[in-house]
Amino acid sequence: MFGLKPEVIKLFTPFFQYADGRLIFPYGNEVVESWAPEWHRVPSTSEFWLANADHPNLISDLYISYSAAELLCFISQRAFLLKFPEQLAFAAVGLLPSTAQVEALKSTFPLARWHLIFDTNLVGRIADAAIAAWFKGRSVSFQIMNEQVMITYCDKSFMADSGVFSLSRFERLTGLRAGMRTHKPLRGLSSFIELQFANYDT
Repeated sequence: MFGLKPEVIKLFTPFFQYADGRLIFPYGNEVVESWAPEWHRVPSTSEFWLANADHPNLISDLYISYSAAELLCFISQRAFLLKFPEQLAFAAVGLLPSTAQVEALKSTFPLARWHLIFDTNLVGRIADAAIAAWFKGRSVSFQIMNEQVMITYCDKSFMADSGVFSLSRFERLTGLRAGMRTHKPLRGLSSFIELQFANYDT
């Protein structure tokens, strides 16, 4: 199925439906993400998709992305992480992550290390920084202007070049230490979905 590893399909099967050649991921009350090789619809919602979260106090690592499909592709390319699948959980927050989503996930998974799987583009790198700040209870906003990222963090202003902006750069500028890891695909691709299909003949 879309070149995904069998062990990945087995782990995630309870958390999606397959219909008309598409995977359907439920985010809550009638909100879904739909994914096929040639088509991908990700919602903007206050809800989120969760997988493998039946025992949240046992979760040591929480993987978060904008989409469930991105998470499936990521873990399919990192299948060695599934050595202890009962310790992993996965959350997709949609196109517009929010403070409320971060607070809910933090409350649900009190012992988990957070891993952020967002695109390599500037929007994805800003999402990394925003989620890290919200996780620490800090207020933050971003504006992009003339190849610069204008940051307002805890009522202080910072500026970073958009070409080199990252969670690491954000933490150095602001002094934040979130303890989160970001994961980006290699080969100059934007997402793990792109990498999945670069290796899979649809």
